[in-house]
Formats: sequence, C-alpha cells, structure tokens
Amino acid sequence: MALFYRIVQPRWAVSAMNGEGARLWGGRWNSPGLPAVYLAESRALAALEILVHAPREALLLDWSLIEVQVPDDSIQTIPSKNLPSDWRDLPSSPNARNFGDTWLRQTEKLALKLPSTIIDQEHILLLHPTHANAAKLKISSPQTFRFDKRFTEI
Repeated sequence: MALFYRIVQPRWAVSAMNGEGARLWGGRWNSPGLPAVYLAESRALAALEILVHAPREALLLDWSLIEVQVPDDSIQTIPSKNLPSDWRDLPSSPNARNFGDTWLRQTEKLALKLPSTIIDQEHILLLHPTHANAAKLKISSPQTFRFDKRFTEI
C-alpha cells in the first residue's frame, strides 16, 4: 500500500474524496465535467499545494489532513518524458488536461502517479473516485492540520 495525503478545510473533509470540486472546476489534469481527486505523496507536498493556490490569510483557517492508502497494484506511474511537453504551464495547459481526461475515461487503473509541478522529483496522485476499485482505498478520519503562522507573513 502506498500512502498519500490531502489537505482540505474541515467543511469539505466528508466529501474530499468524491472528486466533485475537480468535476465542477477542473484541475491541472482534468477538465470540468470529470471527477478526480488530487493527492500528494507527502504531507509537505500537500501543504505546498495549498500554499501555491490559497491566499495567505486562508492559511490561518482550520484545515484537515486525510491520509489515503492506495494499493500499489492500482497505481499507474507516468514518467515526465511521457507527458505533454507543456504539462508544467500555468495555468494548466489544454494538453495536460486532455492527457488526464483520456486517462480518466479509460479507467484502467484507480490512480495515476505524476510528477508534481511544484517539485517535479516528488509526485501527486490523480485518483479516479468512481473507479470500481475505489472501495480498496483506506481513508483515515480527518486529522487537524495547522500551517505555521509565519507563512502568512511571506
């Protein structure tokens, strides 16, 4: 089992694994309309994902950390060299979204391990929340997560 992490505000903890947010607004690797859940391979990377997306004052809010154990045989790994050349573009490139959309529609594996745009030697996991093997996930109860107040001073 591989361990991955997600940080959300407590009000979203119950629905954090349903992919609804990504379905509504899309993400780097999915277009609106396709549910997906984004996880990080470390707590630190999950925190960095919040830091690059949330306004600094949001870091003072309450946050919850969810640990997700994913069966190793349910994860497909894609090396950077096999990704669209513009996968790191900001905002997310149409090619990256098309790549993820194609993968999500194929539903061969439960999760796709991809390099992080923040630290490309670390990984995020694109999870297909409605995959038949989603029941194999072991999801922890939400735990309190706090950002150091010094982050709001940056």
